[in-house]
Amino acid sequence: MCECKREEHDRKRRQMLLKYCELPYGSEGTTFDNFRVDKRWPSLLEAKQAAIELAEESTNTKWLILLGEVDCGKSHLAVAICRKWLERSRPARYVLVPIMLDDLRSGYNNKEGADTYDKKLNFLFKVDLLVLDDLGTQTPTPWAMERLMMIIDYRYINGLPLVVTTNKDLTNLPGDDEHRIDSRLMKFRDSRQIVIEAPEYRTWRK
Repeated sequence: MCECKREEHDRKRRQMLLKYCELPYGSEGTTFDNFRVDKRWPSLLEAKQAAIELAEESTNTKWLILLGEVDCGKSHLAVAICRKWLERSRPARYVLVPIMLDDLRSGYNNKEGADTYDKKLNFLFKVDLLVLDDLGTQTPTPWAMERLMMIIDYRYINGLPLVVTTNKDLTNLPGDDEHRIDSRLMKFRDSRQIVIEAPEYRTWRK
């Protein structure tokens, strides 16, 4: 393949990967470069460094769990990880957990094609990197919790990269009465958990 065709091939592949990642609208500028840290809150720098290492696969960490209050920078880092992953031509998928579950449920209505329940679930199982943003904000029905457990358990068993953000206590996730999900998140061998102890990001980052 000549250089010009290779560049065109790579460009189309990046466009395809970006499409299937489904990053939030308006997040084009959400990168590591504009994630600000402040010495008053060292956990911001710790979280940023851990996110960069996972994004570049320069660490043994495969699961990154970011905990903290609303708007402390968790989602920014999750999106930035995806963008860096995509820059390296690696497939990634970003999902808001409640929307993901609604999307999965809608697959029951599709009997064929790429939007069936089975194919959607299989993609979440196997995509190279999965980001579960806002875990714990879903309606904790038995169906929803079982699907979450299936996704996390598959990636646990197969050692596939996972990023989770939540403002909930992992030991008290809504609907996880038997602690099946928090057990997986906390016990995965190559997992790292960081609590971001900082005020609302929007109040000081400008």
